[in-house]
Amino acid sequence: MGMRLATSVERRRRIRRAVRHVEQRFRDEPDAQMKLAELADVACLSLFHFIRLYQAAVGETPQVTLRRLRLQVARERLRADPAVSVTEVAFDSGYESSQAFTRAYRRQFGIVPSVRDGSASLLESVDGTTVELPALTMQTMPIERSWAGAWSAYDELMARLEVAAVPLHNQNVYGVFSPERVFAHACARENDFVDGRIQLEQRQLEGGWHVCFSGQPDAVWRRLDRDAALKKTRAQGRPILMRYLNDPSFRVDIDQKIRLYVPLEAGVRPEELSLLL
Repeated sequence: MGMRLATSVERRRRIRRAVRHVEQRFRDEPDAQMKLAELADVACLSLFHFIRLYQAAVGETPQVTLRRLRLQVARERLRADPAVSVTEVAFDSGYESSQAFTRAYRRQFGIVPSVRDGSASLLESVDGTTVELPALTMQTMPIERSWAGAWSAYDELMARLEVAAVPLHNQNVYGVFSPERVFAHACARENDFVDGRIQLEQRQLEGGWHVCFSGQPDAVWRRLDRDAALKKTRAQGRPILMRYLNDPSFRVDIDQKIRLYVPLEAGVRPEELSLLL
């Protein structure tokens, strides 16, 4: 691994540690007031370099990340518990008054917290449709059968794309799962920028009709598990394809978005199956 590639991989790992630290602190202590020096220490970076790298990778400051997470959890709590008061949720979320909480909530979601959203949980919201995929050519990295191996392979794949100066809009990154749902490969779909630049193993994926679920990863996989009609019609011997809609290394769990492509058996009429989605 060249020096520049190794540097890119290590930078990704350090920022991911900081993102995960923000997430864990938020879970343990929703009203936590973290200092930037704490996160810089977690990432083993100077304060100056940490702020620059975190904002470049995540697209916002750590304080903004934490504030946004607090508001998302507050919205879920208000939706799930009609009896809880806005003032109680405001104080539990670390705000000094319900007025300050309301202003922040309205900036984030475009509505005031007193307007209770009675629809399904935003974290459980999954869109489903049927799509016909072409045969796909991928540049792939194999993954060991552990999530530590998965993160290492994914970081190296993304670092290779960065070093090769592949524009973000051309970085179509996927995960390939075996029929037994073992995470087997991290892949970048070939295009004019990827082809030949990152020099990995080329892999061909069969096209055809797929059911496509989009949403937060945990919700998408749960939807797949409970879809009885799909269990009868999916092609059991073919892999499942997952596309990352944002970079999971730099997003806390509830912010991650994926598309899951589940292959259908030959002869299944997608227009009939779509009625069940």
